[in-house]
Amino acid sequence: MSEENMPNVQAEPGERIAPKAGKPKRVKKERVDKAKKDRPPADKVKKLTVMVLLACIGLFVFYVLADRYIPSTDMARVRGYVIPVTPLVSGRVVDVMVEPNDVVQPGDPLIRIDPADYQLAVQEAEQGLVKAGQGVGVQTASVASAQAKLSDALANQAHVRTQASRILAMTKKGIVPKAEADKTRAALASAKAQVATAQANLEQAKTQLGSTGKENSAVKSALLQLQKAQIDLERTVLRAPAIGGVSNFRLNEGFYAQSGQPLLTFVSGEDVWIDAYFRENSIGNMIVGDEVEIVLDFAPGRVFKGKVASIDWGISWGQSEQAGQLASVTPQTGWLRQTQRFPVAIRFDDDTARGFRRVGGQADVIVYTQDSSILNMFGRVWIRVMSWLSYVR
Repeated sequence: MSEENMPNVQAEPGERIAPKAGKPKRVKKERVDKAKKDRPPADKVKKLTVMVLLACIGLFVFYVLADRYIPSTDMARVRGYVIPVTPLVSGRVVDVMVEPNDVVQPGDPLIRIDPADYQLAVQEAEQGLVKAGQGVGVQTASVASAQAKLSDALANQAHVRTQASRILAMTKKGIVPKAEADKTRAALASAKAQVATAQANLEQAKTQLGSTGKENSAVKSALLQLQKAQIDLERTVLRAPAIGGVSNFRLNEGFYAQSGQPLLTFVSGEDVWIDAYFRENSIGNMIVGDEVEIVLDFAPGRVFKGKVASIDWGISWGQSEQAGQLASVTPQTGWLRQTQRFPVAIRFDDDTARGFRRVGGQADVIVYTQDSSILNMFGRVWIRVMSWLSYVR
């Protein structure tokens, strides 16, 4: 008879009804079996724990090896020579021949300063050179005149000396009176004085003349003045020093340019490199010449080749102690020591990055310090992933 068809037997007062046989044990067993099914086996939990632990250890070991042998950083910037274009002469700007951010070639004219005053200076210097040449001619004539006067004085001295010797000889014989001998001696002294004066005048004329031709001091001075005037005239045109771009200027015709005051900025396009900032632990195996792969934010999806050019020996860390003073110690914040980074200069291998190398632009770099095919493979995959991520960063 089924449980549903069994009569509902009510117990008489004071009489106990016996429990149904087998039902409580069966329910308890079902609950235990269900609990066992819901709870994962202990060996599965242990296995999962070991796998996670091994994965963490593997990642840690890989990170340490990668940091030493394929170091990478996203703290890198494109660097180049930024040159202020400064006039060496003052004047009003009459022509601006470039636009902001134009690309220029070596020698291209950038700005022209009014050359009128400097053209006049060249003409004046040319006239000064002509006058110096004429002055040399006059001084040359003076030397010739002094030389002729000296020759006359020497001839007169020789004549007077001859006459004096005769008169003095006749005086000794008593033929000529002594008064005549005194006059002869006076004439001889006068002739000697004239010779001395002529010699002095000749030396003075030669000194005033100096060297002849271009070696003459007056001519030299005039030539220098002319050269300076010509250089100043040439400097009225500011030219590009190399291949690059012009930037950061807002000026127009009529602006007064002061000598020594920058007018615009020139960014060199020839000598461009990467300054990458690596942690100290990362540069332990790095040497000059190591292969580098570079990703520029300006050129996402592309990877450029380079080489380590130099590794800085030191950085400024605030060593401001003066002699005779106590050291100042900067307190450390936090329980982890802040990592120190050192700049590493990286040069591009070729010109494939030309046009993408904007000074100040951000970059990701990875350095391959050894010929390890496995680590290098991971590094090449990583840097290419970063190149594609540049699209969204």
